[in-house]
Amino acid sequence: MYRRAVLATTAAVAVASVAGCVADADPIDDTDSDDTGSDDTGSDGDGSNDGADGGSSVDAASDPDITNVEVSAADPGATGAAGEASIEFVTDGVHVEGTVLGETGCHGVELASTATTDEGALRVVVAAVDDAGSTEMCTQALTDIGYEVDAEFAEGLPESVTVVHDDADGREVVATDSSDTDE
Repeated sequence: MYRRAVLATTAAVAVASVAGCVADADPIDDTDSDDTGSDDTGSDGDGSNDGADGGSSVDAASDPDITNVEVSAADPGATGAAGEASIEFVTDGVHVEGTVLGETGCHGVELASTATTDEGALRVVVAAVDDAGSTEMCTQALTDIGYEVDAEFAEGLPESVTVVHDDADGREVVATDSSDTDE
């Protein structure tokens, strides 16, 4: 007698229980209102994001020539809390460590873009991306994902570095530093 009510309730519960699991993630949008970088994403058209765009650099002091950019996963306990990053200027490059926040346990880290401006500033965008295969089950919990980015330059270093996180907390600038900062 109550078969229709039971079926309707079961269907509603089933749909509600998977509603957040089947939605597509927001696409990475590399446009910020504070974006002062150039359109250079570090891609040279060969499908790799190696930082070399094949173009000529203007001046090593005002437009450093990126020769290589690598991102790797790291222990989030060693890279700080989610939403934080640290920037270190080294002899021939820049080293960035930080932690992004993944929406599930299947999220990993990806270098969304790197760009240098005419003023010699480097902008690094690090994103938390879903690494799950189509049949992989993931925990539905926010997950800290540690990372390290190493950018190498042929001549000179950028005058400043800005790090942006694009993750479960949204897209925001998390660190900025200048190479001429007195310690």
